[in-house]
Amino acid sequence: MKTYHALARRLFDHGVETLFGLMGDGNMAYIASYIDEQGGRYIASTHEAGAVGMADGFARVTGSVAVAAVTHGPGTTNTMTALTEAVRAATPLVLLTSSTPSGNPHHIQNIDLQRLIEPTGAAFRRPARAEDVLDELAHALTQARTESRPVALDIPVDFLEVDIEDPISASPVTSSRSTAELDPDSLDAALGMIASAHRPLVIAGRGAVEADAHDAITAFADLIGAAVATTVVARGFFAGHELDLGICGNLAHPAALTAIVESDCVIAFGASLNNYTTDSGTLLNGKPVVHIDRSAAQFGKYYNADVTLCGDAAVVATTMTEFLVSAEIEFSSHRAGLAETLRNRVPSDEFVDTTGTDDVDMRSAMLRFSDRLPSNRAIVTDAGRFLRSVWRYVDVSNPRHNVVTHNFGSIGLGIGCATGVAVAAPDMVTFVFLGDGGGMMSLTEFNTAVRYRLPLVAVVINDGSYGAEYAKLQSYDADPRHSLMTWPEFSDLAIALGGNGLTVRSLDEIDKLDDSTWAPENLPLLLEIKVDPTVDYYA
Repeated sequence: MKTYHALARRLFDHGVETLFGLMGDGNMAYIASYIDEQGGRYIASTHEAGAVGMADGFARVTGSVAVAAVTHGPGTTNTMTALTEAVRAATPLVLLTSSTPSGNPHHIQNIDLQRLIEPTGAAFRRPARAEDVLDELAHALTQARTESRPVALDIPVDFLEVDIEDPISASPVTSSRSTAELDPDSLDAALGMIASAHRPLVIAGRGAVEADAHDAITAFADLIGAAVATTVVARGFFAGHELDLGICGNLAHPAALTAIVESDCVIAFGASLNNYTTDSGTLLNGKPVVHIDRSAAQFGKYYNADVTLCGDAAVVATTMTEFLVSAEIEFSSHRAGLAETLRNRVPSDEFVDTTGTDDVDMRSAMLRFSDRLPSNRAIVTDAGRFLRSVWRYVDVSNPRHNVVTHNFGSIGLGIGCATGVAVAAPDMVTFVFLGDGGGMMSLTEFNTAVRYRLPLVAVVINDGSYGAEYAKLQSYDADPRHSLMTWPEFSDLAIALGGNGLTVRSLDEIDKLDDSTWAPENLPLLLEIKVDPTVDYYA
């Protein structure tokens, strides 16, 4: 059996039923075999960065290892930003690359792939012989899963047409939850701090979401009378809880920020405690901090907690609850009045609306827009000045369906990632929020959603500029108009790409959106919201 046939077969046998990619000399043979002989689903991107972004989004929503396939040379260099984003997001994916023919060192697409890829933080593997390709594939899938990071598997094009044996079918890659015992001294120290607290705060991060720890952590928080908050990537984890503060950090709303500052003990489950969550540590200073994570590598990465507990978020929360209940400790929370304060919060009172005659205030727009969304939805955010408004005012219905492409600080990754989310979750509508700059970088991938008839809505918040730069240029006493851009109408571009387009210039137009707007026959849809670049949305 030719190596490329065996590779396609093994991919499918390992449970890879969806493959993302862009064809070239280094991968077209096994992609065709994967489609025609294995019956696999192949999603063809318009750009290699989109292929990796799709695999990234697919893996984050499904929790499974996703696979993207690209060709050699520029096919691989085009993936570098998206690959780095996936590394920073700790996404388990495998990127299949291909070295150029070994007999032609002057091949126009030749480049040292290992030296190119390893600085991103992704692992790199390359089989020494064609006979090793299948074993290396199994190792790459397992490594991606166990290390929660991308693995690049370089399959030299010379190997693809070599005859090899493939006598054994493979099993799908699975994962198991760690059951390592907690250190008793650390557990005792953590419980002592918690028992002494009067205004505890529980923070949930992505690790809590992945551990399905909602019930366990909520029960723990309720027992000790804690206010609850999340990181950006775990938004919606405590939705409906009377002491839900929303996002913890420099994006917290005023009432939440007051409660966070007044906390006297912080217990973080599966949260990295990065500079955004802790406001560079200032929100934790002077407070005892207990940090729980399944990976000891997270401890001290951004903040040195007083006590660390390495373990699954749900298991640790349940264990601490059981110990505290058995000790018959009575907690007297000093959170009186907080629930009422949160119930009485009026988000629109937190800013001065600047809606004009031909554009809207993006904060008001996001508040109105959130109320018009279907309950069964996924939320993906690109990067840009609009993020503060989206993260504060657009509700997440399920934290597993909340995907952020801001881990490397790049714009332009949202549509690709959202396409992968829509492939993974075809029974819901995926909304991706992006700016006009990020949209122009990546809008061709909207056509991928069109080609596969995916339930995707791209919400382009268009201020006609590179918005963050507009704001920052003023701090240099420079003319912010240097960041202004003249774009085509995004709704026209969406229609040209085969989808539907709609432009919003008033809050009334947002209020008219309803379930019919998101009906399958109207998707994919690009919704452009015109906003004023001169408004200080960071205020």
